[in-house]
Amino acid sequence: MTGLITMLIAVLALIGVKWQIDASARLQQEQSARDIYREYLNLSIARPELANPDYCAIRDTVQHAGYENYVEYLLYTGDQLLTASALWEPTLNEHLIPHREYLCAQQDWSDDTPQIRGLMTRFQAGQCKGFVSACKD
Repeated sequence: MTGLITMLIAVLALIGVKWQIDASARLQQEQSARDIYREYLNLSIARPELANPDYCAIRDTVQHAGYENYVEYLLYTGDQLLTASALWEPTLNEHLIPHREYLCAQQDWSDDTPQIRGLMTRFQAGQCKGFVSACKD
């Protein structure tokens, strides 16, 4: 009987350790996501022309590469936030709207993570149907 009790205590201790490790990993992931979001906001403050672009004006200029990298950083930030919690999606959508001109033209999200593919599928379904580009070709 004592051996059974000892074994039960050992199993419960292992479950407790696993729970603590998982909780610590979750907290670390959430903190990392918040840190990345803070960096994204700082970049947006430092470069407002990227955060709220005149896409048609920069589309065929050297600034376009910097803009594409900015949007890529936004999507990376989104991936980190969505991995931490799906509750970030409305916030991300607000940040995506100023980039609708660019994002609605993108069709292939296959190289992105499942979180970003899902986010972009939902964003494009809501924002791109019937969208007509303001850019003159």
